[in-house]
Amino acid sequence: QMAALAAPAATLSSRRPRCLAARDRRRVRAFARAATSTRRVASDDAPSRDAEPEPIVEIGVGVGRRRALLLSTAALASTLPFADASPALAAALASPSDGVVLVVGATGATGRRVVAQLRAKGFAVRAGSRDVKKASSLGLAASGAELVQLDVLDPSSIAAAMSGVSAVVCATGFTPSFNIKRDNPAKVDHEGTDNLVAAATAPGSDVKKFVLVTSLLTNAKAAGQKDNDNYKFLNALGGVLDEKLAAELNLRASGLDYTVVRPGGLSNEPESAVGNVIVRGEDTTFGLESDPGREISRDTVAAVCVQALLSDKASKRVVEIVASPDAPASAPETWFA
Repeated sequence: QMAALAAPAATLSSRRPRCLAARDRRRVRAFARAATSTRRVASDDAPSRDAEPEPIVEIGVGVGRRRALLLSTAALASTLPFADASPALAAALASPSDGVVLVVGATGATGRRVVAQLRAKGFAVRAGSRDVKKASSLGLAASGAELVQLDVLDPSSIAAAMSGVSAVVCATGFTPSFNIKRDNPAKVDHEGTDNLVAAATAPGSDVKKFVLVTSLLTNAKAAGQKDNDNYKFLNALGGVLDEKLAAELNLRASGLDYTVVRPGGLSNEPESAVGNVIVRGEDTTFGLESDPGREISRDTVAAVCVQALLSDKASKRVVEIVASPDAPASAPETWFA
């Protein structure tokens, strides 16, 4: 996912999957089948590009009338010039002591890195996950984070987890499961994120910043990239990029101060192995050979999310991030300049 697909589970490439190595071709076939099948419960984060796909049982999936209507609406909206709901002032956190940060999807491969980096900077962190035992086993409590049960499809658990929170970092993404009615992009990446935004904008909410991790190519159609092989391949996973776009548009219309972070193909390798971050503007990076980079370390994605909380210049911004060994190192303070 890219992020989770952003997620997705494969490095972006401008070549068709048949040009990949034999091992990667097997992954491509497995993840393509995942578009119409499910295997295990999901929603904290998508598998990394390095993860071997688990066996998948194919189950036919029809596109429901409601989902088709939602996607049609999102597609139309994405072709129009976007105007934010309000000219709200930048509301970045002044310092790590400026309130609690809720990380949603905290047990995912990206989310747990966000928790670790926030704690390293002294932030008070609430780590939200459906599986609190898993969060504990990953050492999140040992890092000093408060563990809370949070299901993005359960508004009551969201409200409880978000109580008294100053900022939210959402690093969720669907993962295939047998529970297809629940664990799919329309539910997790779209409806689940909308539920978080609704809670963050509810009367009495203290949330003043929302950072959302999505993916490159969410707005591919409007950006003239509907025939991009990367878009077609990734979006075959249940229309995940279209669902992420719908969630982005809802956040941008909510009135919240936001930053949308669209990473390239996610790597579990450290930044030293993948390369330094390259931060670009909205709809400028498409996983092409001509792009300055196509993948990025999850560590770097987490660092960009943390900086988005601290920088006024990250207010109401959509950034696309990749990495390259050839890119010069840059200070976090310059990423949103």
